[in-house]
Amino acid sequence: MTFDFFSDKAQTLLDQHKISLTLSEAQDIQTQLGRPLTLTEAVIFGIQLSEHCSYKSSRNFLKTLPTTGDAVVLGPAEDAGIVEVFQDQGEKYCIAVGHESHNHPSQVVPYEGAATGIGGIVRDILCMGARPVGVLDQLRMGNVSQNLQKNIVSGVVEGIAGYGNPLGVPNLGGDCYFDAGFDENCLVNVTAFGTLRESDLIHSYAPKCAGEEKWELILVGKPTDNSGFGGASFASGSFEVEDDLDSKKAAVQEPNPFLERHLIASVMDLFSTLKTEGTYDKIAFKDLGAGGVLCATVEIAEGGGFGAEVDLDNLHTVGDYPPHVIACSETQERFCFACHPSLTGQILDHFNTTWELGKVAQNAGASLVGKIRSDGQYIVKMKGEVLCDSPAKLITEGILYDRPYVLPTIKKTATKVGFENGNIIFRKD
Repeated sequence: MTFDFFSDKAQTLLDQHKISLTLSEAQDIQTQLGRPLTLTEAVIFGIQLSEHCSYKSSRNFLKTLPTTGDAVVLGPAEDAGIVEVFQDQGEKYCIAVGHESHNHPSQVVPYEGAATGIGGIVRDILCMGARPVGVLDQLRMGNVSQNLQKNIVSGVVEGIAGYGNPLGVPNLGGDCYFDAGFDENCLVNVTAFGTLRESDLIHSYAPKCAGEEKWELILVGKPTDNSGFGGASFASGSFEVEDDLDSKKAAVQEPNPFLERHLIASVMDLFSTLKTEGTYDKIAFKDLGAGGVLCATVEIAEGGGFGAEVDLDNLHTVGDYPPHVIACSETQERFCFACHPSLTGQILDHFNTTWELGKVAQNAGASLVGKIRSDGQYIVKMKGEVLCDSPAKLITEGILYDRPYVLPTIKKTATKVGFENGNIIFRKD
């Protein structure tokens, strides 16, 4: 099925399939490809070029923030940043720090929304080669005199504990404020950090040698299903008064902290083995983000200047779903490795046999799903059909806005801040 976004039915097609592109965006992508898009391509571009994944509106502003310094080992270019804490005998000892929000999911499904926020940010820390050691939550909730807001607060707090406790990564701090301004959309921000030496650092992109050495792509973790499909687009939008929030609940992922705890242990064990064997530099590692298989495989390839070829028939799944759902679902507790082909068999055996992922969660495991391409093209196939054939860079960076803005004038309400009896006191002039 192909979509011609210059046809009279173009807007109807976007609405019917809930593709999160404006008509002008879809037409621009079609012009750059030089042909109509397949359904899978339309969904891929809608998700990967959402505000949640590509920061198409905020990227220009984020670039202006300070990201370098004497202690910064790695700025915000990958799954988490790395900051030096101290040095000993020439080795830098560091912490990995990641931060993200799970606002929309927590508003409609508080427990699962908050829980999967913990799981996702902890995986980002692990992907840098760090051992996760703690999380913090910064919460902004609505007026708790209302029963709905009480339920949201209760669900969020229980979700944080319900994932963090079995995961074994403690919540070490945070803060919480309540205001009616957050009634329609709470803010659930999560920060995670881990410890590592600089020599432990793993990058989330294929290295320059990956094309010539024909590196391969492995998916590890929970079997792919339809949970969280469309989550990136959902998280990039805004809530309106007339929205049917129940219809948005399907975009929230389903958490399995016990599987993730097993994955953390098994991944750390693999790291130890590869370091001992001297092959630790022959892997790249990435969490499956908001665009699922598509997001991880295209970003780990394009980050190194490459493309990729992915065969969805080889992916471990549960349920019979359309190809675009399998490619883009945000099923939780999954990782992507890019590795030298000499390590492929070892990594598959490590997770499927040594650590027996399938006994922890039904159909969980590791699958060889694709390979790196030197030509920069990103191709997805299933049942012999080419579902996507696009330059990888177009998928990751195809839309960028420079939106006009006006700086608001904010009247000062207080100029002095003090503490009394353990409370912050704001004093006006």
